[in-house]
Amino acid sequence: MAQTVTATHIGEATGTIRKKGRISQRIFRSRPCDELPLFIKHERIYILPSSRGLAFICVIAIMLMASINYSLNLGYALCFILIGLFAACLLATYKNLVKVKFLSINATDTFAGSELRYVVRFSEEAKRHRSSISLTTQHATTIVDAAAQTITEEPLVVTNATRGMHTLGRLTISSDFPLGLWRGWCYLHTPVHAYVYPQPENPAVEFQGFSPTTGGPQATQVSELEYSGLKTYENSDSPSRVAWKRVASGAGWYSKQFEAETEQREVAIRWQDTPAHLGTEQRLSRMCSWVMRARDENIAHTFELPGCKPLALASGQEHYENCLRALAVYGSEKTDQSQGHEQNTGD
Repeated sequence: MAQTVTATHIGEATGTIRKKGRISQRIFRSRPCDELPLFIKHERIYILPSSRGLAFICVIAIMLMASINYSLNLGYALCFILIGLFAACLLATYKNLVKVKFLSINATDTFAGSELRYVVRFSEEAKRHRSSISLTTQHATTIVDAAAQTITEEPLVVTNATRGMHTLGRLTISSDFPLGLWRGWCYLHTPVHAYVYPQPENPAVEFQGFSPTTGGPQATQVSELEYSGLKTYENSDSPSRVAWKRVASGAGWYSKQFEAETEQREVAIRWQDTPAHLGTEQRLSRMCSWVMRARDENIAHTFELPGCKPLALASGQEHYENCLRALAVYGSEKTDQSQGHEQNTGD
């Protein structure tokens, strides 16, 4: 019997905790569990008088007391008109927010010290012009107008972003249209995040890594040259590559282009190859410049960073982003988890 009572109490306590959690989530949107696209419905909107609205109420109250004291009929009429205006503003503020559809929020990775931009994309489908809608996060805010039945894109800019993985956090959509007497707001919290890479070292130094297969720098000259087409002539092109038949026919200056005529190397980009006397951020900046150079020169490379899973020999855009994201979250609690992230947008 005692066990049954205990289990019952535990079940009731668990249910109470879950209920409080749902209430807290509904009011504050404390967890990023909203999915886009999302309509702003009436149950998400909260409205209270603004500071201007409270002052407006006080003025009406004083006017009403004076009208009662001195039996001023015109004073009564003015008070009732102002009360009607106050109530009409409540409805206008509500309609300015309801039925706005948020389509997507996208973020683009950037480098430390640069602007981090979240692009909020929403549409107006109720044939109503929306005015002075404020989009606010912990680090950025913007005010936007939306024309009727249009799709609007508005950036939220975080200046001087620091290295790491940045989450958008809770987005507050608010408005005090038309007269600022009421403030209506709602919350939107989606799992949108972006990576801020270390600032690359400038000027970049030479690679210090070695080939993972031979223990020394490796360069492979590709000998097979297959014709792939024509390109616009540049002053640095060899005369032997000029398409002289095109030039003679008056079609313009073009050079012959061949595939696989670049020198390919394999290097290792490793933390231990950076000078130990440098600070952490300086070492990360140097590795960042190496990764960028490897991408620009199409150099396949491995990647090793303490606390992160080593990345095998590869090249290309995906490998480039994985390396920079590992550098971005180095030293944070998300270091191990970041290896599995491949997207930085929330839909």
